[in-house]
Amino acid sequence: MIDTRFSVSVQIMMTLGYNSEELVNSDKLANVLKTNPTFVRKIVSRLVAADLIKSYRGKGGGIELAKHPSDISLNDIYLASTDEKKFINVHKKPITKACDVSRCIDSVLEQVVCGIEKSTQNYLSKKLLSDLIKKV
Repeated sequence: MIDTRFSVSVQIMMTLGYNSEELVNSDKLANVLKTNPTFVRKIVSRLVAADLIKSYRGKGGGIELAKHPSDISLNDIYLASTDEKKFINVHKKPITKACDVSRCIDSVLEQVVCGIEKSTQNYLSKKLLSDLIKKV
């Protein structure tokens, strides 16, 4: 299954930044995203917990960015939007003791996975939400 929470989170954050003069509600976001409002609310709750957006309840309520878009990196959004903090994982198949490769594959691949993760998060840290909003 492909995890879309990061890309949905980025689109939500871009929408809020682009429409910064108004509060946006989850129903409007769900309509724009062509998805279920419950899914949007789950994403929004993660972004609120990470202090990336503010949520206001009640009539006339909605959500807005908690920070200026130039103060939010894509890595901030990534870390807020996902449970598993790795893009790639090492498989967890049983080890075949008679096979040298099988016995060491976890440690060998773990180094590769950590390198990919570090490089990706470094890249995302350099990309700001404001950079994306400028492209709209």
